[in-house]
Formats: sequence, C-alpha cells, structure tokens
Amino acid sequence: MRLAAIALAAAVLASACSNRNTADPGETAAPSATAAADPAVTAAPSDEVKRAEDRLFWKPAEGWVGDVMPFSDNDRIHLFYLQDWRDGAPGFHPWHQASTANLTDYDYAGESIPFGQEADQDLAIGTGSVIKAGDTYHAFYTGHNWKFPDQGKPKEAVMHAVSKDLKSWTKVPEDTFYAPEGYEKDDFRDPFVLYNEEQGEYWLLLSARKEGTGGVIALFASKDLSEWEVREPLSVDAASSFFMLECPDVFRMNGKWVLVFSEFSDKKSTHYRISDSLNGPWVKPEKDVFDGRAFYAAKTGSLGERRFLFGWVPTRQLEKDYMKWDWAGNMVAHEMVIGEAGALGIKVPDEVDRLLSKPSPLGEARQLGSVTNKDSDYGMDGAAGVSGIIFGQMPQTAKITGSVRFDEKVTYSGLVTGVGEEPEKAYGIQLEPGKDRIRYDAAGGETLSSLEPDVQVPVAFEPNVDYPFTIVIENDVAVFYIGDSALTTRIYKMPGQAWGWYSRGGKTTLTKLAVSVRAD
Repeated sequence: MRLAAIALAAAVLASACSNRNTADPGETAAPSATAAADPAVTAAPSDEVKRAEDRLFWKPAEGWVGDVMPFSDNDRIHLFYLQDWRDGAPGFHPWHQASTANLTDYDYAGESIPFGQEADQDLAIGTGSVIKAGDTYHAFYTGHNWKFPDQGKPKEAVMHAVSKDLKSWTKVPEDTFYAPEGYEKDDFRDPFVLYNEEQGEYWLLLSARKEGTGGVIALFASKDLSEWEVREPLSVDAASSFFMLECPDVFRMNGKWVLVFSEFSDKKSTHYRISDSLNGPWVKPEKDVFDGRAFYAAKTGSLGERRFLFGWVPTRQLEKDYMKWDWAGNMVAHEMVIGEAGALGIKVPDEVDRLLSKPSPLGEARQLGSVTNKDSDYGMDGAAGVSGIIFGQMPQTAKITGSVRFDEKVTYSGLVTGVGEEPEKAYGIQLEPGKDRIRYDAAGGETLSSLEPDVQVPVAFEPNVDYPFTIVIENDVAVFYIGDSALTTRIYKMPGQAWGWYSRGGKTTLTKLAVSVRAD
C-alpha cells in the first residue's frame, strides 16, 4: 500500500470527523512528512473478504426482510415478515416465515401467505399480526392493490387467513373489511389483534388517517374475529403531527401497557407510549425512541418473560454508502430492558452476547496526535485538532466492548470504520456529548449535504462519566449500544478494512477496549 499508516490515520480521522461535524466543515489535519515515510499496514481489499453467514442480523439466502411480525408460541418466536424480492413484478411482499428459540439460530420456512392476482385486493401484502384462538391461528394482514384507486376502489383493506399449524394458511376473503366512514380509504393498514380480557373481546388496532385530521391508531372490536365494530381511536399523547402511526403493537411489561408504533416520515423512528389501562390515555415518556431511522417498523415477541424488539436495517441503492436507503434489508433484534423510573430501553440480546465471547487481539494501534496507551486503555487528547488510534482489519463478525469517558471540551468522539486505500471515504459512528446524541452520516468528505445527521439517536451524556458500550458487527451491519439505546446502521465500507477511534476538541478515554468473535 502506498499510504503510510499514520498518514492514513490522519487523513481518515480528519475526513471522518471534521466533515461529519457540520459546525466546522472543511477542517482537516495534514499528515507530516515523517508520517508519510512510515511503512503501510492496511487490510485486504473488501472484495476479497468472504461474507459471513447472516446469523445475528438474519436474512434469507435470497431476497430481503421487510416488516417483521413476531408471534410467540411453544418456546419459539415465529417471525412472519414481508419478503422483498425486488423483481419488479406487479404483486409483491408475500408473508414468509422464520423462527428462533435463541436469537442466533433461525429456521427458514419459506412462504406462508402468497399475494393475490391483479384483480385481487391483496395484489401486494402488507404488515399484520397473528393470534391464536382455540386450536386455530388467525393472521390479519393488509391487502394492498396499487391499481385500485384508478378504478375507484380503496387501495388498502384488512384481510384474514387461518391455519391449524402455522404453515398452511387459508384466506377468508368474506372477512375483508375497509375503512369506515370518516377515515381515508387508501391509508388503512398494519392490523394488530389482541384479546382484551377485561372486556371479553378481541381488539384490532391499525394504522389509519382520520379525514381532516391526521394519523391515528384506529380501534375495532369483535367477539368472533370475523365481524368488527368500529370504536374511537386510541388517545396517543404527542402523536397528532405524525402522518401515519405505522405497525402498532401492544404488550404488557413492568406492570404497564406499552404501545409501540413507527413514525411514517423521513425520520422513520419507532416510538412507544405507556398506559395503566388498555383504554389509555397512552402517555409519551421523556425519551420515546429506542433506535434511529435505520431500524424501522419494529414489533415485539417474547421468550418466556423476556421481550425482544424486531425491526430491519435497510440496504442502500447500488450497495453504496452514499446512496439512498432502500426498503427492507436484514432483520435486527434488540432485547428490551426496564431502566430508571420504569422507562424502557434496549440492550444486546444475551444469546448474541454469549455467542461473541472469544477474545480476539486488538493488535498494534497506529496513533494520530496526542495518545496515551496502557494495555487496553487509551487516552486521546484532541485539544489541538484530532487524535485517534487505528487498528487492523475488523473481523467479519465481532463484538467491540469498553467504556468511554469525555471531558467537557470534547466536541465529538467515536468509531471510525472502512479504513482502506481511500481514507477520505471512511465512515464513522460519532458521539456528540454537547448535543446529547449519537449519529451516523452516510456522506463522505465534502458530499455531506445536510446539517441533520443521516441517522441519530438521543443519548444524554455528562462529562467525566464512564459509559459502557457494545458494538455488534456482522458483515456490513453495525449496532452501537450505549446507555439504554442503540444506533443501527449499514456501512458497506466496513468489511475487510481497518477501524479505530477518535476524539476532537478535548480528551476521550477508552477503558477495557476489547474485541470478541464467535465462540462456536
């Protein structure tokens, strides 16, 4: 390689840091002549790296995972999802199914519910849910025909299918129902069904729009899962500005009812509300999101008393980091936890944590600027610009752990990945203590086009406090867990390339920095 390691680090960190912080665009640190004379140590080109099995962030061998609809039964979570073939056919998104008992091994069962013909309401199939009544499983799903509005027909409806074994499903077309009077007929989707024990009836929640107002979670009730009576929408605090509240999900946790839904907008976050009763009101907590826009349409499933949040991380067009997000990608699962004052948060699933438990050497670190090092502890003083460390090749599947502490002068600090022959195109997951957030930007160098990060998650930081973190990596997917939140993203530049950590504006201290790989 023709670039020296320290020169590489300088260019990488200057590009991946100063250009990501839009408050001071264009600031870079030029490598010295002495640095440029050092021999280069770099990773193999990414096209020579064999892709690992999609085990932690599952997808089928062909196609991609869209909205996930978990159903817990007999110590397994059955993960129905919208299969994205991307084949340009008029019909799309049949329900497929995978299942797991441990979040690290998935059994793929193939297609469950196929989409219909061009004259059918379910030319395309949308999100829904599964419930068991007696010895029968009931699937309620969205029937979507994008051609119908031109024919004067509603685009979307709620549809019904039944099964005795969760494998073979029979559609019940006579149970199809449409938006009632007062609701927009073309935005009527994502049914979620539960049994309300207090009132002795089934409830169906769905994403809808009231005429003249905005997005709501509509409510219907039934005694037989066939005939549905319209009720008043749920009272969801601070949701009136949302265009749609997609993919609702309701469950009980820590003595409270919890409502999870996804914001249909350019932010695309999954939110939650809490209530003492199914009747509401559904109150907004101080922080109501778990992850950023690259973890969407999240719904929950359980194993015993433990509950997990399943969403998907999108791919990007042409598999380029600077291109737009696609719809669908790999499935991502977080384990839900109860934090301070009953607030909900997420963490690495225990099974994933145990699987990634074999220590892997960090290797020799190349340094930029003022860096101190003792064993696995590093101090990076970025008072004069940027300081940082660069290690060798990132393992294809790995867990990076440690604790990070900032002084009050740190502007930003974080992980840099994809350090190869084109350092100006490295990418970083950045912690911004002064803005109480963690962020990831897809644009590299001067192509950053917006003051708003591509992905961001609110995290409250205080100076001189140790914050444990865990970063889970598999192929080009990365999830950065810190506090009770996570930032999920996809970085095509990451596999097979070097990685590191940086600090700017003040001193960042990393303690007990470690890398672990699969123990099996």
